[in-house]
Amino acid sequence: MNKKLIMIIAGVVVALIVAGGGAYFMLKGGAGAGGGGHTKSSKSSGHGGGGHGSSDTADAHNLYKLDPFIVNLQDNSGTRYLKVTVNLELEGDGSKEDIDRLMPKIRDSLIILLSSKSYNEIGSVEGKYRLREEMVERINSILKDGKVLTAYFTEFVIQ
Repeated sequence: MNKKLIMIIAGVVVALIVAGGGAYFMLKGGAGAGGGGHTKSSKSSGHGGGGHGSSDTADAHNLYKLDPFIVNLQDNSGTRYLKVTVNLELEGDGSKEDIDRLMPKIRDSLIILLSSKSYNEIGSVEGKYRLREEMVERINSILKDGKVLTAYFTEFVIQ
């Protein structure tokens, strides 16, 4: 009876060790894959101008994260706020430096654009697509070198 109990306990301990090791490798592998994707993007910034014919646009272009925007919306039904965080997909190696240099103009222009919108204009999916296009147009009209290909909303909260 003691041998049988020891064998059961040993089997449970081995199963827990295997499950724990598997969970560790899955979590570490998941973080490595996420980190690998980030590393891939940062590597692509060195090859952004030379990557021709790439089928993966994230590999061929740079991403630039803007600080969050928090603005009041134009709304007759009361005070509404918009918090939006945006990543810009850039074309060309000089775009990041151009954006850094012109950031006050870019933020000013985007704050004016965002605060001119109402909930009805940006509350729908179509409204968000229009807003994205308007943001890209405004930024590109300010930039001297390079251009913004698209904008990605990574946070979009209306309250």
